[in-house]
Amino acid sequence: MLFHFGILGGAGGIADHINISPMALHDVAKAHPRIPFIVPHFGCGFPQETLFLAWACPNVHVDTSGSNQWVRFMPYPLSVRDLLLKYKQTIGSERILFGTDAMSFPRGFVTAYLDTQVRDCVELGFSEREIDQILYQNAARLLKLEDK
Repeated sequence: MLFHFGILGGAGGIADHINISPMALHDVAKAHPRIPFIVPHFGCGFPQETLFLAWACPNVHVDTSGSNQWVRFMPYPLSVRDLLLKYKQTIGSERILFGTDAMSFPRGFVTAYLDTQVRDCVELGFSEREIDQILYQNAARLLKLEDK
């Protein structure tokens, strides 16, 4: 199950809501450990809460989708590269999924997201296996598309 948390929309979007924090998923994820939950956009403005949630609930995954422009609102410097490293250190590459946030692929700007994230993974020293997990294997496993 994928649940959107964090800020919504462009300028003038929704920045506050009762369930904006991914921690709202904590009790449900704990109560249903066999159901995989996916938090998109690295938690979209709530990386610390998403990391806490994923650390506490092994059935919680994150995806890398979108432009992740929300990082500019953080009170400290943060990049997608930083997020990839922090999530890998905390939950491992097994629970990170590449996301396009697009209906069709490739679209020009989405291709840039893929190129940037692959480059970041390589420069961070992720193994080929870890990159394959993020780009395909993890989603294939969750969607039961793996080769039998």
